[in-house]
Amino acid sequence: MKFNALFFFLAVSTCVQAQYTYISDRRFFEPADLIGYKFLPGAMEIPNEAERDLEPGEYSFGVTANNLYIKGEGISGVYNINNMQPQDYGIKIFLMNARDARLQGHLKVIQNKWGMVESLIFKRSKNDREIIFYQVPATRELKSKEKSYFTDRGELAIAHTDSIWGTTIRPFLVMHRNENLQQRLHMSDSTYVTFIEEINIEKKEVKKKKKSRLAEGKKNKKSRKNEKAEMDNVDIELATSEEEEEKIESDTMATEAPKIKIKITKEYFVVLHSYITNRDGGQEYKIQKYPVKKINVREDETANLQEERFQWEFINDKKENIYLYLNGDKTVSRMEIGADNYLMRGF
Repeated sequence: MKFNALFFFLAVSTCVQAQYTYISDRRFFEPADLIGYKFLPGAMEIPNEAERDLEPGEYSFGVTANNLYIKGEGISGVYNINNMQPQDYGIKIFLMNARDARLQGHLKVIQNKWGMVESLIFKRSKNDREIIFYQVPATRELKSKEKSYFTDRGELAIAHTDSIWGTTIRPFLVMHRNENLQQRLHMSDSTYVTFIEEINIEKKEVKKKKKSRLAEGKKNKKSRKNEKAEMDNVDIELATSEEEEEKIESDTMATEAPKIKIKITKEYFVVLHSYITNRDGGQEYKIQKYPVKKINVREDETANLQEERFQWEFINDKKENIYLYLNGDKTVSRMEIGADNYLMRGF
């Protein structure tokens, strides 16, 4: 049984330290891109009345397919979404209060020219005033740290399927499609994907026996007891006797030096390192390893250099859907593992 969107919103937000969402976190190209996203603004303003900074998580706006979940003093509640439409300034969400259908308002999503959200303007009903909530710009220090840690869209080039092994991808955003929710990742989440080639070397001794007949034995004195001789390239130990002279004719089994048989096998894995949110809201760090049998490559010849052109499908024993999407210049765009879509930084 899947847990609902509201529970997942609460579980994700309470299991990690509250943080702001930043202007540069995500680009939204159409209204549907908002579904599953949760805004955590850093400041608010009531025009001509008051403005102040907000604590992380003090106010939040979570968008699902049917509802807008708002947390914050004076406006908390669940608002039904009637419609979402593109506007010159961004996107407008038309709302209706779930408890009182007469209270119809809106949420204006204000975007810059790159599709990033700079502010949200909320109006609970026609009789209420608009309240402006501002997104926080990421600091230069944070941008520098995250740029060196996360994988940017269009940054990592992988020319061929056999050159992917040993590569690590660190996504920036996860879209949980079963719950229609988006999760912004942080460095502390330690979520990443590795592509591993394991080489196993097995050594086994193979002994071969050689049968040789020795000719007539030579004289052997007691004083030379236990002396070794080399005949026909086979090491043997000469027989000893109490008699001074003895003729020996016998079959002796001698072994060659053992030969080493080496068997080399290669195994390939896609390994996902991430936190899993349980039904009780707790989190568990898990390492999921998917054995790969082969890679199927598909190409969309109509896509250009900066669009997704290649799809690599990793066929695995667990029969989990694993896809890696590359742009026309063979750089990584995003990855799908099961029902989750992992986006690189810059979407």
